[in-house]
Amino acid sequence: MIYTQKNVWRKVAELLVVVLVLGVIDQAFQLGMLDWTLNPFLFAILFFSLRYGINIAILSFFTTLVYHVIATFTAGDDLFLLFYDTGDYLYLLFSLLLAVICGLYSSSYRERYESLTYTQDELKDDNKELTKTIRELEESQRVMQEKVLDSEHTLAQIYQVGLKLDQPTPELVRNEAIAIISDLFKADNIAIYHVDSSKRSLRLRVRQGSSQVLPQTVFLSEESSFYQRLFTEKAITLRNVKDEQNAPVIAGPIVYNKEIQEVLIIDQLDFARLTTHEIQIMSFVLDWISNRIEKAREWQAKDEEKQMLPGTNVYYKEAFDAHVAQQDVRQEEYGVPYSTAAIQFDRFEGMSVAEAEVILRTYLREIDIIGFESNQSVLYFLLPGTDAENAQVVEKRIKKALKEKGGTHAG
Repeated sequence: MIYTQKNVWRKVAELLVVVLVLGVIDQAFQLGMLDWTLNPFLFAILFFSLRYGINIAILSFFTTLVYHVIATFTAGDDLFLLFYDTGDYLYLLFSLLLAVICGLYSSSYRERYESLTYTQDELKDDNKELTKTIRELEESQRVMQEKVLDSEHTLAQIYQVGLKLDQPTPELVRNEAIAIISDLFKADNIAIYHVDSSKRSLRLRVRQGSSQVLPQTVFLSEESSFYQRLFTEKAITLRNVKDEQNAPVIAGPIVYNKEIQEVLIIDQLDFARLTTHEIQIMSFVLDWISNRIEKAREWQAKDEEKQMLPGTNVYYKEAFDAHVAQQDVRQEEYGVPYSTAAIQFDRFEGMSVAEAEVILRTYLREIDIIGFESNQSVLYFLLPGTDAENAQVVEKRIKKALKEKGGTHAG
């Protein structure tokens, strides 16, 4: 580290004071310092040249030159000889060279020192920034570690989700999906609805909660901004202040075959769960549910080909009874009603089962299932989500359709 002084007036004052003190001592005691071999004024020039650089070096030379003139004048010597006498001339030239060389050396050294100091300051600033960045990274690492440790339970749950959703039939996937959503998000009043092909209604598939809050059928209208938003964005939708009063708190699409085929509805949920992280987890679970339902449908379709009458989607009686058993489980566990109906098919002469199916599909929902027992010639109908009272209406509608559009009714 070198001495630095930015105040120019102080530099000049120091120089003048030193030269003045030397001059007063020289004149007061008649020492003749200018004739000394170790001239104090040369040391003054050397000192200020090295201390302050070229500018003060030149000034120190001229200051001592002025004193030299004054000393020569007061001694009564010839001023002309001061500049032409070899001894005096060489002394002045030596003083000038001493000032210039030492001043340039000092200035060059100072510039280099200032450059190095500036570089050092930059490095210090960079070091501070790097230290700050490292601390932030360490803090981020600590936070991430805490989040990872905190989320281990969630990751374990997500792994369990995959295991539970790996079911052979869509109905079992839906049943597990309701239980999983309820457990993961501490939600009540949850249901999965099938989207009608016309997108004008939602038909209940499985429900956990109040039947008053989650009815068998949800009718959709163009004024329903909540569901319009759901079908447009194909993403998890939250109710806002502009939505209809009977809209659920949250709904999520279950997409397969590139369309929203089913809708998950939650009408009671802890609002603390509506964080970005929780919504992302729910979206992930819905994607998984969609994938598993689609795979289960494919497996079921291949497996059920042998359980249906050739060329139809009508089940043999044994397979039909298996679907009824599944509805028994849903009714017991989730309180979802169902009904069955049966008609004597041999009374409609001149009609095949395939023709009857084509006629009846217009009057039945997509989720309704048809079965047939060839020995007794009876058509069976499974109506999920339909109570007994409404089942009678459906049965009358079926008989009327077969009578009007089908074969001859025998009795």
